[in-house]
Amino acid sequence: MSLSSNKKTMRVSRGFTLVELLVTITIFVVLTGVVLFSQNKFNGSIMLTNLAYDTALTLRQAQTYGVNVREFNGNFMPYGVHFDKTNLKSFILFTDLNSSGVFDGDPTVCLDQPNGTDDGCVQKFNIKSNNLIGSICSSVTDNNTCDYQSADVTFKRPNPEANIRLTKNASTAIFDNVRIILSSPTNETREVIVQKNGLIYVKQR
Repeated sequence: MSLSSNKKTMRVSRGFTLVELLVTITIFVVLTGVVLFSQNKFNGSIMLTNLAYDTALTLRQAQTYGVNVREFNGNFMPYGVHFDKTNLKSFILFTDLNSSGVFDGDPTVCLDQPNGTDDGCVQKFNIKSNNLIGSICSSVTDNNTCDYQSADVTFKRPNPEANIRLTKNASTAIFDNVRIILSSPTNETREVIVQKNGLIYVKQR
């Protein structure tokens, strides 16, 4: 074989052809996209789960305040948590000054003040990321209706039971349980359930 033929063979065997390079880049881009998508989905799932447990802990905090020894302006008052479909990005920990069982203050002026404000608002919890309150659902005895505008869960000493009131069409009724459905942009959901007996827990749907 001549010297020129050897050089030609060596030249052909070096590196990638254009087609091989394009195939390699395409595979790399696809794999990177899959990894990033899976990572974002995983992160979103974790954030939604954290939101559900934060919501449950806020309800437990209201139960602790209401049943134990937290005072409001020198008096022992019921405490509760208010959820409202008119504001899907927040919920409110409040003290029930008139013992009505519902939050009747103005949620738009409820600031993050642990000592409370004149309308009985203790703290407003803003939901981060793109998660939100998806639905407020009633108990099984009401055919799992999920079209309620608001839910109020209050606790009053010395009874640890939950007082649950759901509002629909300006009419408020008492229920044995409530299910707060939290949703993510990817349509994942978590369910925070409160039973009349005071049990509070998170369920993944």
